[in-house]
Amino acid sequence: MKIILFCDNILWVIKMKIIKKILFYFWQFTYGLIQNIMGLCMLAVYKIKGSKSEWYHNALITYIEKKNFGGVSLGMFIFINKNVEGDRLHDMKIHEYGHTVQTMILGPAWLLIIALPSFIWCGLPALVKLRKKKNISYYWLYCEGWANLCGLAVTKEKFLTDDCKNRGRYGKPINPNYNKRKDKKGRKRNK
Repeated sequence: MKIILFCDNILWVIKMKIIKKILFYFWQFTYGLIQNIMGLCMLAVYKIKGSKSEWYHNALITYIEKKNFGGVSLGMFIFINKNVEGDRLHDMKIHEYGHTVQTMILGPAWLLIIALPSFIWCGLPALVKLRKKKNISYYWLYCEGWANLCGLAVTKEKFLTDDCKNRGRYGKPINPNYNKRKDKKGRKRNK
């Protein structure tokens, strides 16, 4: 009897994963259609050039060779510089996936609310110079800090680099008061 219940539970988990995957793609290609068409076109260009890809939480990450480029997310299509490695790559996947989540939340408005400010913040030489001069975190801008929080919440992963851990939440630590938080009865939370 326990074996039958165990098998039923496994089948239920598999069915739920399939349903979540179907809903993810349906939502991406309806509400986030514009970004995904742009991402699909960009994917075609880089696949012709021989770029490698991998799946990450139902999104497709493609590693591209481009100077002065970190990463970009267009719907479920994520593009990351192929020279990024280790902990920085891990954190960049979470961050860019956060933009994928933002697409699901904002739909076509994502282009104006997230993409345009992000493009300006990242690419305008005067802002790059200002960030360096005043030591302002890249994640200080609302859309970048929010992408980190979305990515962390959905992937359930943790940042590994000091920059993301210490300045990933709008330029502040991701969770500075984690050990000071208390439950409803006023007791200190367990780690």
